[in-house]
Amino acid sequence: MALPPWTIELLRRGINDVARKASEPETIEKIKKQATEILNDLPQTAAKSIDAMMRTAEAGKKTVERWSRKHTTLSVPLLNGSGVLMNENGSGVPLTPEISEAGYELMLGDGVTGAVMEERLSQRLQRLLPAGGDHSIAVTSNFSSALTALALLVEERQLVVHRSQAVRLPDGRALPDAFGMFLPVVQEVGSRDSILPQDFEGLDSFCLVMADVGEKPLELLDLAGRDAMQAAVLPVATLGQAASTVSGDVDIPSAESMLAAGADFVVLSGQGILGGPECGIVIGRKVQIENIKASSVWPSLVACDAVQAMLAMTLEVAASKPDQIPVLALLGTSEENLRGRAERLATRLGGSDDIRNVQITAEDARLSPDGRWRIPSRQICVTHDSLSSVDWQKKLIDELPAVAANCRGDAICVDLRWIAASDDSRLAEALGGTIATEQ
Repeated sequence: MALPPWTIELLRRGINDVARKASEPETIEKIKKQATEILNDLPQTAAKSIDAMMRTAEAGKKTVERWSRKHTTLSVPLLNGSGVLMNENGSGVPLTPEISEAGYELMLGDGVTGAVMEERLSQRLQRLLPAGGDHSIAVTSNFSSALTALALLVEERQLVVHRSQAVRLPDGRALPDAFGMFLPVVQEVGSRDSILPQDFEGLDSFCLVMADVGEKPLELLDLAGRDAMQAAVLPVATLGQAASTVSGDVDIPSAESMLAAGADFVVLSGQGILGGPECGIVIGRKVQIENIKASSVWPSLVACDAVQAMLAMTLEVAASKPDQIPVLALLGTSEENLRGRAERLATRLGGSDDIRNVQITAEDARLSPDGRWRIPSRQICVTHDSLSSVDWQKKLIDELPAVAANCRGDAICVDLRWIAASDDSRLAEALGGTIATEQ
């Protein structure tokens, strides 16, 4: 149907009016300005979109990589945010490369072994002892084996534990029960409240065993006039006093100080604050240590050559450069350093959509679950947007790297004392923080 004449006239006038306005300078300028703004916005919008896509892709890539490593790796790295160095999940503190390499060389299997290597290791460890030529060292596979090795002295003299020293060791066992199957009965004397000279009447040729588990510093007894020896069990200790001074105000015992005070034997762990591999160490009178090594039971207790080599390297580094032992370096980290790291981590975690709240606290870290060894520290307490603290804690310890954390209400708290500054980025990513862009 043809358009009526009046419709055609209206369309003509409208077109003429649009053409007239479009030809005006003000209209042209306005269109140009709007077009310029649109063009200027396009790169920014595109950049933001690309950046968001890249962040998502990077996060997805890291998630896939962690999942793949988690299901193929045997050794799961740990970020120890528990605040306790010697906890059930491990310390999370690595050995220095030179220490681990000393063991790796022996594990290759292409070198001299047997009696020749045993003699070389023995001589090297002997030179590192702070107590001189009257003492010797025996290295066992772990701390419990070291206590069992000490129990072999029962063939020579009775082992005695005063009831005031029936303390609980870090592994949960009471001291009288910690000597293994080779010593079914430990003679207990005295009462729990105090030690008196008459508590030892009637005992001949015995070795008194005492332990420092952190309640108070261990003081040896004056047993003059008796055929007695004293053994100090130190779950937390360094070998020499030089290493213990790195700890500053923390009262950490050392094997050297106990031997100088008159102890006949000292039992300590190679792990923890000593900074070495997992092993047990017995240092004591040379004749008795050699008798322990001559026992038919000793081959089942002794540490392998690789572990002994790593221990020797640990003791060398600790004697000359104690601040290069990673655990001692972490122990010496300043509060100011920890506070700055906590603030940066809190800022980074606060940018995540999965994090509801982040707070910084200032409680003490510890060397062992109980005891007097407490060190000022900083923690970040983080609340997840959808997970409970218990579920999140379980999820973190099952991740790669695993993160040990404590629950506090709806939040998890991660202590920074035993985490190296170089691992802060891994910690933030494990907790769901935004990925830091390279500058």
